[in-house]
Amino acid sequence: MVQENIISIRKHDISLANEAFADFMSKIEAELNNRANVDPIYFRSLSPTQLENISVSCMKEVAPSTPFRPEEIKLVSGIAFPDIVADTYYGVEVKSTQSDHWKSTGSSIIETTRNKKVESIYMLFGKLGGKPEFRCRPYEDCLYDITVTHSPRYLIDMNTDKNNTIFAKMNTSYNKLRTSKDSIAQVRRYYRDLIKAEDRQAMPWWLDEIEDRSNSLIVRHITSISPEEKQRVIAQMYLLFPSCMIESNYIEPAMWLVAYHKIVCHNMRDYFSAGGRARYLNGQELSIPVPAIVKRFLDIAPIIKSEIGEMISELDIFNPELLAGDNLYLNWVEQVHHLLVKRFGDTILFREWVLNGDKLAV
Repeated sequence: MVQENIISIRKHDISLANEAFADFMSKIEAELNNRANVDPIYFRSLSPTQLENISVSCMKEVAPSTPFRPEEIKLVSGIAFPDIVADTYYGVEVKSTQSDHWKSTGSSIIETTRNKKVESIYMLFGKLGGKPEFRCRPYEDCLYDITVTHSPRYLIDMNTDKNNTIFAKMNTSYNKLRTSKDSIAQVRRYYRDLIKAEDRQAMPWWLDEIEDRSNSLIVRHITSISPEEKQRVIAQMYLLFPSCMIESNYIEPAMWLVAYHKIVCHNMRDYFSAGGRARYLNGQELSIPVPAIVKRFLDIAPIIKSEIGEMISELDIFNPELLAGDNLYLNWVEQVHHLLVKRFGDTILFREWVLNGDKLAV
């Protein structure tokens, strides 16, 4: 009796097809381990390319005992992700290490070179150090964290518990993250929240193939940039980190300035701390002078009003509270008003002043 092929199985029961793929990969794992036991010295000497070729050859040899067709198993390494495609919809990513452990760096989280037709991917991992051994697991089940080279990449650990994958930690799934239009922002947001929870002074950032806001690898000092650019980035700091600016806590804004604009300001406190008080409103002396930081927020408000629509992705990471509702600028005004009142008392009428176009002066 001729065995039904995987495409036919998929047409009437995709879950059975997925089970067949899992069984296929289990057979590949067993076969590669048998071969490694017979000739461990040879397997220790394998390069990544050699292992890919052995893996696809092994799959073709084992395929006749499965619903998969040998002629439909193809090595595409160096062209697309994953390395091996079987019967259009199934893929195998081949990874290895010369060390005696089960960890390595995986592929980019963005998956720009992914074969669009592949729906299910397994990791075939060769531990070539020590006693050579192979394991095969669903791709998403062995990705436990993310690291950064020139772009964010998954970290692989074949011992990862399914409840401890990076996707479980982020409360999402592999498929949801990979198909998201803002996967980079989601990952940045996750690490920023993690950093805050651990009370560390750090910031998640990287250069990636989607966006590099500064378009430069040159780090500049804030005194060397044009007045226009300086005014713009300062306004953005007041937009993204209003609480920090009010409290004169410049650690996070300083890290953002370097990470997103490659601008260094080593004396943030001297540069931004607003000493003194504003004593006049529209030329009339105030009965109670207000802190100079209130004047700074008032002066910077028109720039923020014009810039805020271009800052959605960074607001989503650093000040997501503003994204609730339709009017981002009014949300910012309300947020700053409440922060200033909380810090300096209800004599601060920031909301009224900014909406009326009032001006404070020293």
